[in-house]
Amino acid sequence: MLDDTTPPPAPIAERSAFWDARFGSEVYTYGTRPNTFIAAEAHRFPDGADLLDIGCGEGRNAVWLAEQGFSVTAIDYAEAGLAKTRTLASEHGAEIETEHADLGYWMPTRQWDGAICTFVHLRMSERLRLFTAIQAALKPGALLIAEWFRPEQRTDGYTSGGPPTLDLMVKPRELRQHFIWGDILLCEPTDVTLNEGPFHQGPAATVRFIFRKGEV
Repeated sequence: MLDDTTPPPAPIAERSAFWDARFGSEVYTYGTRPNTFIAAEAHRFPDGADLLDIGCGEGRNAVWLAEQGFSVTAIDYAEAGLAKTRTLASEHGAEIETEHADLGYWMPTRQWDGAICTFVHLRMSERLRLFTAIQAALKPGALLIAEWFRPEQRTDGYTSGGPPTLDLMVKPRELRQHFIWGDILLCEPTDVTLNEGPFHQGPAATVRFIFRKGEV
């Protein structure tokens, strides 16, 4: 069960300080083009769908989705990232709603037609809460399309980015165990080559995931 009464261990500004600093430069940390997997699979969403970008960073996926005709809400705990999301959206003539929230303790107040999540890496207890919150945020029949680094990113010596420690990585097994409110359409360990700005470059070990929430 998702216990939404548990307070965060520190204020959001303190927890997001690393990312606010990284996103504070003029450089787009992960580029301005969409994640390859999201771009390839976005056709699965209904035309004009109301989508949620979970952990939007600097907005590269959210802006691209808005350009495809989707209505997009972009959520992140780094205000500097949300500011760059709004800037990028303005530069592309796109309209995006942004929400500042701590994803480790976030509880959705409404539902969306679909959601995306790319490379959001939290401690185990926080990410399991997020997995539950994501399922709650989806309307019946809605899709989640997501990609994370898996432990092999560290154990196999990849240098293309990702969190520094194994406890922040996502295992396919935990996705199968915790996405239980519907059907898993894809849960695939994948070796990819990233070309996403200066911080995601080169071969990488990821898990790609598509989930459809149940109709009941």
